[in-house]
Order: sequence, then structure tokens, then C-alpha cells
Amino acid sequence: MGKVFNIGIFGGNKTGKTLLAEVMLYKAGMIDRIGSISEGTTTLDYDEEEIKRQMSINLSIGYIKKGKDDILYLVDTPGYMDFIGEQIAGAEAADTAILNISADEGMDMGAEKFWEIVSGKKKPTVVFINKLDLTDNSFDKLWNEMEAVFGKKLILVTAPVYENGNLAGVTDLLDRKNVDNQHFQKYIQQSMDIIAELDDTLMEKYLEGAEISIDEMARYVKQGILEGRVIPVLSGSAIKQMGMEELTDFIFNYIPSSEELPPLKVSTADGQEKEIDRKEGQTLAGIVVKTIFDPFAGKLSYLRVFSGKLKSNSQFLNSTKNTKERVGQLLRMQGKKQEPVAEALPGEVVAVAKLSSAEAFDIFCQPNNSLNFPVIRPPEGAVSYSIRPKVKGAEDKLGNAINRIVEEDPTINVYKDDETGETIITGMGDLHIDIAINKFKNKFGVEVDKGIPKIAYKETITTPANAEGKHKKQTGGRGQYGHCFIKVEPLPRGGGFEFVDEVVGGAIPRQFIPSVEKGIKAGMKKGSMAGYPVVDIRVRLYDGTYHPVDSSDIAFQLAGILALQKALQEGNPILLEPIVNVEIRVPQDVVGDVIGTVNAKRGKVLDMLLSGKTQVIKAQVPLAEMANYTNELRSITSGKGTFTMAFSNYEVVPPHIAQKIVDERKREKESHG
Repeated sequence: MGKVFNIGIFGGNKTGKTLLAEVMLYKAGMIDRIGSISEGTTTLDYDEEEIKRQMSINLSIGYIKKGKDDILYLVDTPGYMDFIGEQIAGAEAADTAILNISADEGMDMGAEKFWEIVSGKKKPTVVFINKLDLTDNSFDKLWNEMEAVFGKKLILVTAPVYENGNLAGVTDLLDRKNVDNQHFQKYIQQSMDIIAELDDTLMEKYLEGAEISIDEMARYVKQGILEGRVIPVLSGSAIKQMGMEELTDFIFNYIPSSEELPPLKVSTADGQEKEIDRKEGQTLAGIVVKTIFDPFAGKLSYLRVFSGKLKSNSQFLNSTKNTKERVGQLLRMQGKKQEPVAEALPGEVVAVAKLSSAEAFDIFCQPNNSLNFPVIRPPEGAVSYSIRPKVKGAEDKLGNAINRIVEEDPTINVYKDDETGETIITGMGDLHIDIAINKFKNKFGVEVDKGIPKIAYKETITTPANAEGKHKKQTGGRGQYGHCFIKVEPLPRGGGFEFVDEVVGGAIPRQFIPSVEKGIKAGMKKGSMAGYPVVDIRVRLYDGTYHPVDSSDIAFQLAGILALQKALQEGNPILLEPIVNVEIRVPQDVVGDVIGTVNAKRGKVLDMLLSGKTQVIKAQVPLAEMANYTNELRSITSGKGTFTMAFSNYEVVPPHIAQKIVDERKREKESHG
């Protein structure tokens, strides 16, 4: 096989990503007609909900073949920030990111968030400016916005060409024959300066005015992209089918193929760090990108290969779960269409049916060679609702549907609130949860009622605390005995949970250490203040005692729970609340009133931008304060204002508000008996 290229397409909602991919596929001869978003006929948006809502909801895969052997995989991701899990999966699946920026929207919050994701993974990045057919665009203004975010490393590769005010095509500025484009002369100069700085020899040739060949240029630009020193910018319009072929050609000629990327850094089962070249002759390593459930075909898993070769009808080790999986027929996906393939090489993303334990973000490798490497974990949801089946007796059916949906989407969490008896579904936003609830009905045939939204508060501690947990029970015959000492320490926000085994001298037998950890994790589901889940703590297990007959797994689990409960009470517990990034778009004459609403909601304004005649206010606000904001904003702006919000982080709830939440939680508990 030739070279494998793999790009993820990222960008905000309604920026034209899916149509961009559609036209790329059409221009490359991979599909025989361009599908329509309004008619629900695009290759990569084929889910029933996507067609109905005319927006991408799921990550999907397409591919372009070039010549006999080269292949380019397109990983299309949703733009709406409720689907952050799909976007993170796309960042794990793709080698190179294309940030699709709409010329009319510019560098909005979505574009900046996607840049944060892909730059965090150190992905080589290309920017595509879409919708340049719209006549009121200011290219210079947009360029300045982009430079403010990306820095002075942008090189303009293709520039728009206008005739009589209409977009007529694009011109390749890396081809020296086109340098007479007067409007873009300053961009050509800036781009050449950046490229020349990549290499001393190239700089000499450039300063001497010597001819630099296209092949030479491609070599240095590719290296610059790989090192993150260059971000190429290409132009066009997907709806006008302009700039697509140039974009595809640029990918094949200038961006690094999968095997040209730096080696994969992994850790082995014995804790050794090593590097694996991304070549088919190396050991197998890859990641499960996502799982989907088809009512007819069953479970389908998308697999991304980093190194080695994955064959149809083989086996691999799921090193995340330490289980072996049988792999059936591998499938190359063009949207929902499947093409059977014998093997998958580094860079390829293929699908396989009916894996038993694999879930999104699981790592796989050779059955006899366990490997691990860092994977981005999607954030926890911030919006919660109670759900219950509309028809009594459908609880088992709902339970099965919940398991499938949670496996499909790791950012959906469903759990039982022991205090209220309610089943709670948590997601990234209202739209996210609405779509999950529709899946219950459409995919699994169970309808549910959605209850009052609940805020997904968390609890943590602010000071270290030591505690002892002892579970001792004697009832005649064999008793129960578990005894442990722990120290609980606060971690920074987003720190999650760490368990440290510091037991020495066999004070607790090795087989019971995991039992204590299991008990502590169970205890973290309910904090000491108001019964919310506990986060951001490190637990050090440093001592304990055991009984040679009466000690057991369950006894040490219960000891761990008791110890944690005491430590949480002693550690000055606090409540945490979800904070959301809010982007509000309003007419200029109501900006003062809108900022007033943000301040009244304990929010803080981060930035204000003018976009045409619209004022864009970027703010952070506690989610609890955003419950009725749609109606409030509609009232202030006479229906002209819009806003979007996306989960950002957790912050401490002010004490006077925390007390109200705790009191309300107590009343809730009492009312449920």
C-alpha cells in the first residue's frame, strides 16, 4: 500500500464542515453526486437525528483514494459543543486537523475551543476559510483575528479570486507564477518570510532571490507543519465547490502522512517507556475511536491503527480492560457504506462488528504485548434531568437501552440517585440530552418522560484529613473484619481521583488493597455535605490490620467506605458547581442590559467583539443561573439575541448559596421518606 493520510475536520456548527467533506469526496470521484443537507442526503450525516436537525451529531468517516495506492481518511466531527465527546474522539482518530472557519463568523468561541483541543494533542494543523463567496467578508479582518489566536505562523497557500464582486475561484500563492496577485502581496511576503525561516540554506536562497522549486517548498512546508512552526491557510467555498481540489491536492502533497509522524510514545506492562515507529512492521497499537449500535447490525466499533497491522479475523488485546477480543471482518467506511478490507495499516480508521468489551477510548495491541499511552478523556456532563419510562414495566428495557447509549457516548452518564430514587441522566447540554432521549425511543423502542433539570454539583475537600475505617462483625461462625487507615488530600480542579498504596510490612494483605480502593470509589458516589459525587481527591492508604479468617473482600470495601466518610467530614468539604462558557450575540443597542444579566447571574464577562453589526459577548456563568436564559434574552432583545453555551470547568459554590443547596437536598431526602 502507498501512503496513508488521515485528517480530522473540526469547526463550529453551521461553518460548512460536512459540505466541505462532501464536495472533497465528489471532486475526487468517490461519490457520484453532491448530497444536500436540507434533503438529508449527504454521505457523512446519515443518522436519523442528523437528517431531522440538519446538523452533525456523530463523528463519521469517509475516504479518498488517489492513484493506485495512496488513501486519505476524512474524520468529520460535529460542530456543536454539546458533542465534545465526538470531537475529542476525532482528535484521537486523526493525524492532522483541518480547522474549518466560516468567513462570516470568524474566530468564534467554537473555533478557539477546537484549536485548544487539537493543539493540546500537538496535531499538525491546516486552516480552511470557508464561505468566502459571501460578499461582505473582510479577509484582512479575519486574518488579524486568526493571527491573534494562532500567532505569527500562518502562511496563505490559496487566496480567493473575485470578479465583479463574486468569488470566481482561488489562486495558489506557493506557485511563484501567481505572485502578481496585488491584493495578497503582503500575505505572500509574510508567508515566504515564515517559510524561509524554517531552514538556513533556504533562507540564503530566498535572500539571494534564487529560484525555490515547488518540491523544495513542499519539503520544508511539510516539516514546518509537522513541527508546529507553520499553519497553512487555504481558501474557498464548499457551497460553490471552489478551493476543494486545491485543498485535497495540498493534503496529498504537503501534509505529513501517518508514517512520517513522530514515533508513538507508549509504556509497557512492566512500566518501561518506549517509542514505536508508525510503520506496519512494528507491533500493533491502536485506539477504539467510537462505538455505535445499529438496531439491525448490532454493535459496530471504529478502530484507529497507530502502528503495526490489524488483520480481519484475528485477535487483539484490549489493554484498557485487559481482555482479548476476537476481530471479525474489517470494514472501510464511506459514511454508512461498508467496504470489506483484509487489513488496516498505520493511519487507517476501520470498523468491525460485535466486539464484546471494547468501548470508546480503549487501547488495543498485540495479544502478548500489553501497551498503554495517554488518551484524552471527555469531560463529565453538566446538565442533568430525571428520566422514567412512560410505560410501567419497561424498566428492564430502559436499563438495556441505557447501557447501550452510555457505551455509544461516554459523555452521557446515567445513574440512580439513592436519596431520591430517581434515574438521572447527565450530558453536556439540553440538545445533547434531547438527542439521547430520542435514541431511547428510535433505537431501542422505549419512551421516557424527562423531569426537572438538576445541576450536577460535585463535592470535594479543602484540607488533608486522616481517618480510620473498621468493619467488624461477629454473628457466630465466620465473622467479617476489615480495618484501614487513610489520608485524603485535595487535588487541583479537574484532578479526578488518585489512589496511592503506601502499605508496608503486610499490614493489609496485597489481595485486599484493591478492595479498599473499590470501597473508596463506591463511597465517592455520595459526599458528606449533600450527597453529591466527590471529585478531585488523592487517597493514600498507609496502614491497617486484618484477621486471618474473618477478613474478606467485602469487609475491606466497607472499611474503605467508612474511612472515606470520616475523612470527608474532617476535610472541610465544599460544593463545586459547573461553569459554562457562554457566547451571546445581540444588537449593539442592548449590550449594557445583557451585560447586566450576566453580572446578576454571578457571571464574568471575558471578552467583547464586534462582528458586523452584532456584538459578541463571551462570558463564564454558573450553569445553575442559566435555567431560563432563553426567555430572558428573548425579552431584552425583542427576539434578536441568541446564545450558545458549553461546559467549561467546576468552581467553588459561594458559602451562602451552598447552604441553600444543602438545605434543599435535605428537604428532598425527607420528602422521599
